[in-house]
Amino acid sequence: MEALYRKYRPSTFADVVGQEHVKTTLQNQILSGSVAHAYLFTGPRGIGKTTVARLVAKAVNCLALNGGEPCNACDACKDVMSGSSLDVAEIDAASQTGVENVRENIIESVRFSPNKLKRRVYIIDEVHMLSTSSFNALLKTLEEPPAHAVFILATTELHKVPATVISRCQRFDFRRVSVETIVERLKGITRDEGANVDEDVLLEIARHADGGLRDAESMLGQVLALDEKRITMEIASLVIPATNRLMVDAFVTALAARDAKIALGLVNDALWHGVDLPQFTENVVAALRDRMLADLSSELAPLIESLLEARRHMKGARMVQLPLELAIMKCCLTQNDPKVQAGRLDSVRAEPVVAPAIVSQAAEVRAAPTVSPADPVLPTEERIEPVSTALGDVPVLDLEDVRRKWPEVFEQIKACNATLPMVMQTGELTAVEGNSVEIAFAYPVYVEAVNQDKNRKLLEQVLTRVLGRPVRVRAKHVKKEVEEVVDQLIDAFGGTVV
Repeated sequence: MEALYRKYRPSTFADVVGQEHVKTTLQNQILSGSVAHAYLFTGPRGIGKTTVARLVAKAVNCLALNGGEPCNACDACKDVMSGSSLDVAEIDAASQTGVENVRENIIESVRFSPNKLKRRVYIIDEVHMLSTSSFNALLKTLEEPPAHAVFILATTELHKVPATVISRCQRFDFRRVSVETIVERLKGITRDEGANVDEDVLLEIARHADGGLRDAESMLGQVLALDEKRITMEIASLVIPATNRLMVDAFVTALAARDAKIALGLVNDALWHGVDLPQFTENVVAALRDRMLADLSSELAPLIESLLEARRHMKGARMVQLPLELAIMKCCLTQNDPKVQAGRLDSVRAEPVVAPAIVSQAAEVRAAPTVSPADPVLPTEERIEPVSTALGDVPVLDLEDVRRKWPEVFEQIKACNATLPMVMQTGELTAVEGNSVEIAFAYPVYVEAVNQDKNRKLLEQVLTRVLGRPVRVRAKHVKKEVEEVVDQLIDAFGGTVV
């Protein structure tokens, strides 16, 4: 099966996405007949440098040029597309670094007129890999090339290309492709392939590609290879690399809540599941940087600096997670920073922690949302004062009545608290005894969250307001059937759960 990035490689300039500044200039030069003798294409990998170089090779030789676009139908275009033309040479500098290769493949052959086409084109990929002597040998040819020759040099590491070479070329800086542009491109491919892929999967692929369209198309090819009628995020997580946006968001939320326990749990779960921690840290830094620039706030700067320092110390560390763990402890637990003592990071709002699909059920429990001290309580004008009426002086509650009004309770909690509603969604109303409401949860961490004094009081205030009578709340852990079976086996045979 042909790789998607090869199958959908642009055949015209119009098909190239995200590089409008490059396309416009090149097409104008081709139309006016003012093509330069040497170009230098620079930028990250997988964004179209070699593709555009091949399009230039076609366009300068096309016999039926159409508005600066190659026709793809003439003999010249067909020869270039098939790779059979002797007048278009693609040289991989990474494997042909020696001066002898440069002399044989370029310097000697460039003197001869084109075999069939109008122009002889040399595309040198990863040109920065050439040796110093190879660059010196190439310089003379770049200075005084034959009129029929066009050189296109491509590199991902411009700083390694000698200034003398750069000065003899027209330089074009290729940009990373935006997430939105990549998503639109992937949508077009899935339509052509007749595949049904959820948009959040395409968005995750685009984010993970880091501006590289080729990487995004390759990853989409892996996802489509799963051969499912509909590919959801849960299915796609089988092949999408583990360092994904959901995990980053969960980690940032834990830092915002100053919850070192959850942050440390996410780091160790990520490590257990094979996540590249240095890359994960870079993604977290990028997410925090975006928020810092959006809010124009300096409060995130110390946090970003700590993570960057942790990233530097990861290289060569025997325990790669330790620098990140220390950064977490410093950011969440230090007592020297007044902002930490205030218990909040105003620039980072604690969103509900959504456990990534790759994290185990145990990790999901540890990554469960907790309520940060920054979470708002009911506005002052709406705050309910404690009810002094004795519990025995009012009618008892009815379970069905509470269940009927539970959606209203949920909406009021949602309006004044960012994360408690996420916890409530996992619970189930199981009993009402007198004026006490019991909520059952499958995991102890949710029980602890609801029973926290601040959260319990908020929930009781809202229930009291909605039901019109004083209410008490208690959270309870109810084991699942599987857990009960495991407990029975342990009782019967001994041992522990690992």
